[in-house]
Amino acid sequence: MVASIGRPRNTDLGAALLCAVEELILERGFGAVSVEAVAARAGTTRPAFYRRFADIPHLVLALLLDRFAIDLDRAIDSGNLPDDLTEIQRDQVELFSNPLVKRSLAGFLDSLQTDEQLRKVFAEEFLAPRRYGVGIIIQRAANRGEIPPDPDLEWACDLLTGPLLMRVVMPGLQGLDEALISLTVVSALQALDYQFP
Repeated sequence: MVASIGRPRNTDLGAALLCAVEELILERGFGAVSVEAVAARAGTTRPAFYRRFADIPHLVLALLLDRFAIDLDRAIDSGNLPDDLTEIQRDQVELFSNPLVKRSLAGFLDSLQTDEQLRKVFAEEFLAPRRYGVGIIIQRAANRGEIPPDPDLEWACDLLTGPLLMRVVMPGLQGLDEALISLTVVSALQALDYQFP
């Protein structure tokens, strides 16, 4: 039997850091949040913070994964591709409309430009499951004969998410609404060579 060395990891502190950064982002925005402020709000110290996270963007990624993880077992299946894609877009609008996402997204995306490890984890743990879920739905439509076989899943995902992302990060553009949902769904269906009735 091997004895445990050192103090056990404080899971309550991890949760407190997530709550602290969420509160501060909602109050101040991503760019105004510091390690000092998060540690103080969580009732801990900078060294304790750095034992768990490399910096604020890594903490924010942990928060996004905690709050917005996708459940691939909750498959959307209305029986036809247009309705499935509409449901996907409504879910995405809900995600992008969340105040936490709106207040942190631009700054967080900027952090991805300079941090390869952060970018890798974000792509693998946050983006990939979402795109995989969309791919399952589109492939199912191909299997039903709604669209030709071998659809371009990556491009369809880009057409669905790109316009929503643009409207969130660019000030002054129209908001996320049903009209945008319809337009993005139609664009993706056209790209997938869906035959409209």
